Amino acid sequence: MKKLLSIAILLLINFPSLQMEEKEIKVAIYFSSVKRFAEEVEEAINYAWIRGNTKYIIKPGVINKRDVIEGKLSNYDVFVIPGSARPYFDAYNLKWREEVIKFIENGGGYVGICGGANLVSMGFNEGISLNTPLDVSVLKLVDIYVNDQQEEEWQYLWKSNWRHGGPPIKIHILKSEIPIFDGFYGKNRSIRYWGGPGMYEAELKNEKMGDVIPLAIYAEEPMEIAPLHYWKWENDRWIPYKNVTTDIKGQYAVVASTYGNGRLVLFGPHPERNTFFDGHVEEFPVRNSRFTWFIYNWVSNNSSTMSYNWWILRRSIAWVAGLEKDEMPYASQIAGYIEEPKYGLYLNGRKIIYLQNTIIIGSFTLHAQIIDANAGIIKVDGKEIYQGKGDIFLTLNLPAGIHKISAIAKNEKEEAGNKISIIVLA
Repeated sequence: MKKLLSIAILLLINFPSLQMEEKEIKVAIYFSSVKRFAEEVEEAINYAWIRGNTKYIIKPGVINKRDVIEGKLSNYDVFVIPGSARPYFDAYNLKWREEVIKFIENGGGYVGICGGANLVSMGFNEGISLNTPLDVSVLKLVDIYVNDQQEEEWQYLWKSNWRHGGPPIKIHILKSEIPIFDGFYGKNRSIRYWGGPGMYEAELKNEKMGDVIPLAIYAEEPMEIAPLHYWKWENDRWIPYKNVTTDIKGQYAVVASTYGNGRLVLFGPHPERNTFFDGHVEEFPVRNSRFTWFIYNWVSNNSSTMSYNWWILRRSIAWVAGLEKDEMPYASQIAGYIEEPKYGLYLNGRKIIYLQNTIIIGSFTLHAQIIDANAGIIKVDGKEIYQGKGDIFLTLNLPAGIHKISAIAKNEKEEAGNKISIIVLA
């Protein structure tokens, strides 16, 4: 026994590489107006992986406008702006602009999704248009123009029935020196679309801007996959009188670039959301009245897992944080995801109304998913209450107060999780 112990001690002394090193990537996710947009990204990137003797951990946190103005970006390695219109107006604030530009120029990473991509572009290149006020606020850090017109591409946002809109659009993955899509070159990938930009080179590059590196192009046209219309009231009924047109097919859907010492990745579509493999668009009036407007759903029973494209976002975070090809996260769908309860008032398990927070009265059913993992753990207030995998349904009745519920998925080299906060009233 003593001999074996001596050998073990010698191995630890002579081979320190056997000890696991940890590297953290601290990510700031911007919350401007809709809490859910930031939390969806947080769910996707709450992830850790092992390469060799190193464990890499993405640690996300949500920040707001005041945090940026007060210089708190310096506490992070990566800044993510999800799809939202509010950051355009936040960027009118000169201090906010200065802090974001300084963060990236000094080596911070940036990931922009949809509106977050538009924000760091050279603008809309439309002349005088509905986007002209937004042209004033763009940061001009990446040498691209964005093709994202209010009366065209934006209609897939304005007319969307919240999360039930967003048609699946195929993007074609291009071979590049950036390892985000390594292993998927030449393939198409389904990804949800909510009116984001087609991107093309502006050819206005200054000395701080790196080259634009295309990572994927739109392989389909939104108006062909999900035809939408403008409607008018005529002869006591609603009729479609004009098609919504788009023209982004063949333009960049995903690009990478640099600014100063910082790396950037920009997405037109939304990798944080699940997608579909078939289906059709369905337009309908908000109410049965002449005084209404039309919105749309994407209708399909053939959806992906929630985490289908999360590896794309995780790899983007890793690359803009400075990691290289041999350090990239795995292209897996591993996830611990809490489906319900979320974003609403629940009465004895039934969702009564949508809210930005989760409020519970009475008992409720926890629905969690452990995806592509060998083991899953459910915790309430830090205490493990269940182990299992696949779809998990648990009936809970918690005392009044604020509670934290976690779903954690694990395999040999990966860990992913999702945490929600609920307010129990009785």
